Amino acid sequence: MMRYPLAAIGLSLLACTGTTSEAENCGGDVQVETMSLQSDRQGIVSIPLSLDSDDTVFQVVVENSGDGYVSTDGLVNPDGESILDWEDWYESHDSLTDAFYANASATTLNWPVRESDPGLTEGEWTLYASTLSDDFYYEGRRDVDVTIMRRSCAGSAMKLKATIAYAGDLENDSEVASATEAAVARWTSIYASHGIELSTEFISSDIKASLPSPSTGNAAYDTLYDEVGEGVLLVVGDDVGGAADLYGMAGGIPGPQVATEHSVVAVSWLVHAGANASFSDSEIDIYGETMAHEIGHFLGLYHPVEMGWNYWDALSDTDDCSSAKSCESALADNLMFPYPVCGSGGCTAQVDLSNAQVGVLGLNIGVR
Repeated sequence: MMRYPLAAIGLSLLACTGTTSEAENCGGDVQVETMSLQSDRQGIVSIPLSLDSDDTVFQVVVENSGDGYVSTDGLVNPDGESILDWEDWYESHDSLTDAFYANASATTLNWPVRESDPGLTEGEWTLYASTLSDDFYYEGRRDVDVTIMRRSCAGSAMKLKATIAYAGDLENDSEVASATEAAVARWTSIYASHGIELSTEFISSDIKASLPSPSTGNAAYDTLYDEVGEGVLLVVGDDVGGAADLYGMAGGIPGPQVATEHSVVAVSWLVHAGANASFSDSEIDIYGETMAHEIGHFLGLYHPVEMGWNYWDALSDTDDCSSAKSCESALADNLMFPYPVCGSGGCTAQVDLSNAQVGVLGLNIGVR
C-alpha cells in the first residue's frame, strides 16, 4: 500500500525506559516517557498511552531511526472508540495537524489540538503510527524511537520558553543583533496581548548562516535542541533552505519538542532587511511578526486560509474566505495570514488571533 506526503506523509516492543520531569509553571507536571518500538509486518506501530485522571494534553513524537518516513494514523481511547483517524483528514480542505502526512523522519501529534476536540480520560489509550519507505510505501519491521509527554495543569497562566540562536557569527553583527532583539520584543508583545508570557534566551551556535530547511531536517538542529533541552528553538540565519524570498519556516505543525532533526523554527534576517540589508522600523515589525507566526506553526496553528483560497484551518472562528480580496479583507490582520499585506500606506499589523487559535496555543505541550 502506498501513502503520499502532503503536497508544497501487532506491536513488537524492543525496549522501554521512563523518565519524569516536573514543571510547576501552571500548577501541574510534565511527565516524559521514552520507548523503542518496531512496526509490524504491515508497517504499523501500536503505541500504548497510559493516562492519569489529571492529564490534560499529551504530545507523542515518533522518529524513524533509519531511512524513510513516519506518520500518525489514529488515536483510540480506553473504551475502544476511534478519536482520530487520518483518513478523515488526509484529503480534507480543513487542516488539523501535520501528523497525518508522511513528509518527515518524525511525526508529532499534540492532543487535543483544539478546545472543541474530545478531552483526555484516565486509562489505556493507543496511538497508531506507520513506517514508510522513501517512496511512501508502508514498510514493516522498522525501528522507531517514541517520546510521550503528558501535561497536567490546574492553573490558568500560559507561559512559553523560547531560545533564539544566532547562526554563524551573526551575534557579532551589531545591526542584526539589535534588529533581532527588537523583533523578539515585538513577538513577546504580540503573545502577551493573547495571554502568553514569553521568556527568551539568546545563544550562539555553530550552525552555518545559510540555514538548512527545517522541513527536510538536519542533524545540527537535533544537536542544538538537545543542548537547549526544552521549549521552542528559533534559529536566525542569512537564508532558509537557500531560498532568497522565504521569511521563515517551522519544523512541523506542530513541531516536536524533543530533539529531532526538525525541532526548530528557522528565520532569515536578510530577507526581512531587504535589498539594502539594513532594517527599517516596519521591517523590524514584520521580522517580529514572522517569529510569532512561525512559532505559531510550531505550536500547532495553520494559516487560516492557504494561498489558492481553497484550503483552511480546522477552526470554527476563522473565516473560510475564497479569494485574495475577500481573504485580505477578513484576515489581513491575523498573525497567521500567509503573507504580509502591504500597500502605499504601509503594511497591515498582523497581530490578531481568534479565540480558537489562542486555544490551540494553550493546548500545546510547550505552553505551560
